[in-house]
Amino acid sequence: MAENAGHTRTGLLIGAACAGNFLEFYNFMAYAFFAPMIGHAFFPAGSSNLMNLLYALMTFAVGFVMRPLGAVLVGRYARAHGQHAALMLTFGMMGVGSFLIAATPPAASIGILAPIIIIFARIVQGFSDGGEVGPATELLYSAAPGDLGGAYSTLQYMTQLLGSLLAVLLGLALSVSLSHDALFSWGWRVPFVFGLVIVPAGLFLRRLAAGHAIAVHGPVKPPSPEERRAVRKTILFVFPALVSGTVSTYLRTFGVSYAVSVLHLSPAIGMAAMTAGLAAGALSVLASMAYIARYPHPSGAVIGITVLTGILSPFIYYYAIHDPGMSSQLTLNISMFVLSGFVMTSMWKVLLDALPPHNRSFLFGVLYALAVSVFGGLTQPAVTWLIAISGDPLIPGWMMSATAALGLFSYFRLRALQGVDMKIAK
Repeated sequence: MAENAGHTRTGLLIGAACAGNFLEFYNFMAYAFFAPMIGHAFFPAGSSNLMNLLYALMTFAVGFVMRPLGAVLVGRYARAHGQHAALMLTFGMMGVGSFLIAATPPAASIGILAPIIIIFARIVQGFSDGGEVGPATELLYSAAPGDLGGAYSTLQYMTQLLGSLLAVLLGLALSVSLSHDALFSWGWRVPFVFGLVIVPAGLFLRRLAAGHAIAVHGPVKPPSPEERRAVRKTILFVFPALVSGTVSTYLRTFGVSYAVSVLHLSPAIGMAAMTAGLAAGALSVLASMAYIARYPHPSGAVIGITVLTGILSPFIYYYAIHDPGMSSQLTLNISMFVLSGFVMTSMWKVLLDALPPHNRSFLFGVLYALAVSVFGGLTQPAVTWLIAISGDPLIPGWMMSATAALGLFSYFRLRALQGVDMKIAK
């Protein structure tokens, strides 16, 4: 009986923690896929199609700018009122932003008020996304059995994959089944309306999980000068680890645009290959979690897979460039998502274990928000610009190799710091 209650508690906490991340990336992929339609609906009808798209993407970028502020303010709110209260707040704000995007009339009906509302919606979503990560990750960490907190926290990444997968599948179905006019008129709203269904389910799940959560709010003992120095040293390597993961994630999710705009393939091929990659990536995360449960410090596997990723990435992109089609796109997407999914679990475990328990939620939330705000928002535009000015479509492959090297360096430094700390503790 007690064992069943423990499983129920763990399941509720995991579901409650992952719901927000699922909704965030579902909305992210839905917005990215339907950005041309959103630009057409909410920006002046006299603008060109390219300018409509640019305005829509710039509006989307506003959300990235708000992430660090959300991480700081919601992190403080969580300290004062608890992780559960913070998670209820951020999820509710996500719902408000989704509703505004789904329900706002087009500019043809309400004029300049339409883009103003959409910009406000992205501000709300960006603020809530930034505030969500720290408390949700801490909830997963505390729900895990034994010393698997860091590994369980990788479920955040897996729900990113699953949310993106659902958005891609729905986008593909709508683009195949609806006419061009229907898609631009009302079809693009369907994913956002569907996303609203997740909101009450997520709120209900988080309310159920509230009774099982561990209270982590209240006054915190100020750290000693030695502890502050240790935290600063840890942050120096946690942040580049997060930058490595962020850049590689946004390189992978650039796959559909890369296939269509750079390789001149059909959207159907790009979306189908992305679907296969996302599904394979989710399975890879589950396999890596099972592996780490058995081998808690898989340094050999991390080294081997990361080096393999760095070496193979340019060759896999070269294959995609010189033999464009479904086979090369499947190879590209599946290999990139599978390799990253397995290493991601080890990386998250090391960097989360390295952060001080009393301040883990706040520090991780702020560092993650900064990494995504700067590098998440700039990765895809930067890649596009570099390809345009250099004429070299292999740029993403070289960038994948660079992020693999940065991630491996950060991993070793964090392991070394934890080894020193353990020796001191003994």
